[in-house]
Amino acid sequence: MNSFLIFARRTDIRMVSLDIPYFADVVLAVNGSMKNTIAIGVDPKEGKVYWSDSTLKKISRANINGSGQEDIISSGLMTTDGLAVDSVGRKIYWTDTGTNRIEVANLNGSMRKVLVWRNLDSPRAIALYHEMGYMYWTDWGEHAKLERAGMDGSDRVVLISNNLGWPNGLAVDKAGSQLLWADAHTERIEASDLNGLNRRTLVSPVQHPYGLTLLGPHIYWTDWQSRSIQRADKTTGTNIITIRANLPGLMDIEAVDRERPLGFNKCGRRNGGCSHLCLPRPNGTSCVCPTGVLLKSDGRSCEEMPETYLLFSNRVSVRRISLDTPDHTDVHVPVPELHNVISLDYDSVEGKLYYTDVSLDVIRRVNLDGSGMETVVSQGLKTTDGLAVDWVARNMYWTDTGRNTIEVSRLDGSARKVLVNNSLDEPRAIAVFPSKGFLFWTDWGHIAKIERAHLDGSDRKVLINTDLGWPNGLTLDYDTRRIFWVDAHLDRIESSDLNGKLRQILVSHVSHPFALTQQDRWIYWTDWQTKSIQRVDKHTGCNKETVLANVEGLMDIIVVSPNRQTVSGFVPTVPDRGITSTQSPNKRVKVPTNKPQQGHPVLNCTDKSAGVENCLQNNVVSAPHGEGLHISYVIGGALTVLAILILIAVYIIYRHKKSKFADPGVSNLTYSNPSYRTSTQEVKIETAQKPPIYNQLRYKKEGVGESSYTKEKIRIVEGVCLLSGEELYWEDLKQLKVCRGSGLHACMRTDTVSLQASSASLDDTETEQLLQGDQSECSSLNTAMATPQRHSAHPDTGWVPNRKPSTESEV
Repeated sequence: MNSFLIFARRTDIRMVSLDIPYFADVVLAVNGSMKNTIAIGVDPKEGKVYWSDSTLKKISRANINGSGQEDIISSGLMTTDGLAVDSVGRKIYWTDTGTNRIEVANLNGSMRKVLVWRNLDSPRAIALYHEMGYMYWTDWGEHAKLERAGMDGSDRVVLISNNLGWPNGLAVDKAGSQLLWADAHTERIEASDLNGLNRRTLVSPVQHPYGLTLLGPHIYWTDWQSRSIQRADKTTGTNIITIRANLPGLMDIEAVDRERPLGFNKCGRRNGGCSHLCLPRPNGTSCVCPTGVLLKSDGRSCEEMPETYLLFSNRVSVRRISLDTPDHTDVHVPVPELHNVISLDYDSVEGKLYYTDVSLDVIRRVNLDGSGMETVVSQGLKTTDGLAVDWVARNMYWTDTGRNTIEVSRLDGSARKVLVNNSLDEPRAIAVFPSKGFLFWTDWGHIAKIERAHLDGSDRKVLINTDLGWPNGLTLDYDTRRIFWVDAHLDRIESSDLNGKLRQILVSHVSHPFALTQQDRWIYWTDWQTKSIQRVDKHTGCNKETVLANVEGLMDIIVVSPNRQTVSGFVPTVPDRGITSTQSPNKRVKVPTNKPQQGHPVLNCTDKSAGVENCLQNNVVSAPHGEGLHISYVIGGALTVLAILILIAVYIIYRHKKSKFADPGVSNLTYSNPSYRTSTQEVKIETAQKPPIYNQLRYKKEGVGESSYTKEKIRIVEGVCLLSGEELYWEDLKQLKVCRGSGLHACMRTDTVSLQASSASLDDTETEQLLQGDQSECSSLNTAMATPQRHSAHPDTGWVPNRKPSTESEV
């Protein structure tokens, strides 16, 4: 079969031979599943067909006979509407209307590069003219247009931008030097010259054309409404015939003539002198590097890796965004066996990525090429939310919110020790300042706070414990010596100095920030509600930008930069303590003049000749115990302090429950702070002041159909026990049970009650039994009595005005 049509039909690919006098379609027997095949392309030189699947989010290829199926692009795709194979230059180009990008790669998917990413709305079809060095594409966004650029992304120009609706199909007639496109909104197939001039209508009306191709003197197109493949003369648009009919789900189509010569490859000789990608352009060729990598000064070779880049996790993957290039495209880091990745950190000395996986309850490390993965901590972990690497002393620290501990070990997981295990409620983010010998962490528990200690856990100090909600992310600016954190309850980003003083709000009204990091003049953070990575100027809080959008499950984010992790190998001692801190190369340790310096002798733990035991003794030791105290002093003092602490704790808890987040004039709807073992979070609602009958009747239901009690979940927030499938207050009032004394049987506690019933409605007896549950916790209440307003002290409740519900929670 030399001349044929090949077309996508969502769940399969079919071919129609043009070598025989009749038309019959044959299914391509591919050994793989197809869910939603959209775009298609053919390499006649090797006899391979390429296609995109928007459901599987992959680009695959196989031989014409269906054998040898393989996925060439399996990450970083959303909706690949257009695809074109450069059979001369041996490249594949595609458009993605989900990411709004146009990309290129080798035919095997390697050396992927983003060519166009600005001012794209919904790019669809793409066509190539290798000999001229041009690529053409359609955009059916709000302002539909047809554009052209060099095949390296340069010299971009809009050819046609008026009288367009939904420009779907696109083809280049090299013999006739014309462009042809199909518009499903104007119901026309039109043509122009290669510069967008001399525009004319070929076929009108057509019902709903989608794919368009040409071969010889004819054009072929697929039509959604007529469910057919049709043909017409490419010059006059006449002689329309139907090739195949009754084919629902028709998408892209390609015409192939395997006997036609391919043409001259501009990059054929020594890859155009390029080390990576050689791409044609109108006046020659260009050497191009993979996404995020800079081209060297010679204009031909590329750097091995980006110098400065972001690393972030989204549960099931780790990705990289280069800060060396302006496109800010995310590239997947090929880390295997990821289940629920939360926290990240990087060791610039050995070039290893450290991460926590709370599904497997492990801490692992791996090279950025995906090799050398090893588990460094595999036991005694519950929910490891925070991770920090001391790149000089060669230790790592982590928080465990399941065990309420902060621990430390060597980078290989040895010499593990619990540093802090008291007065921790929900420890989360953690960061180290090696040159200062400080350890910082956040706690978003009952009394939210930010704390600091030495790297051995000694000299613990609460820096900030007021005006905090959920301090999730924490990062340090080593240049200005300031702490930055995000608060997901108060929806803002703040900073202070290393002592918790000079506190200031950097950004207000952020949606739901989780983690943040700092590089140069920018603060970067991940946001759950907007599903994006954003940044602002760290000095002013201005110049807010979205770095990356439409990313589900965003978690931690860090910066890898040679200017951030400076290494000296020198390990000085902390005054009056027996643990080592670290010093950056260009800074000196200031020794206090009013205190003598004590501690262990200085050791260089990067020197392999030094004994392991000596390094561990200096790097990971416990805080020194008090010595010389008489036993009677210890017992007496301990009892006295214990009694005082109990009284203080009771008073603080009482005050905290009354005052924290209990503004009677404001109600708040926001997230429950995350539980990583579930993908959706329950939203708790506490409303503002309402009429008494509203307080008595409000509840929360999940999964209830009309007039049905199947799997109904009622949330008794305040007031009377309810059982109702309707949402009207007076209908609910009919369900109230009258108790002794003509009052209403009311539950005065906040709780969640799950009622499992059959698919049929409950009868009166069953309803009566359900309403009688746990009468010890209910009391009689007169219907004329106003229910007192109560405000929960739990930080998960409250209402933020004008807040849209998050996709992470269902209200």
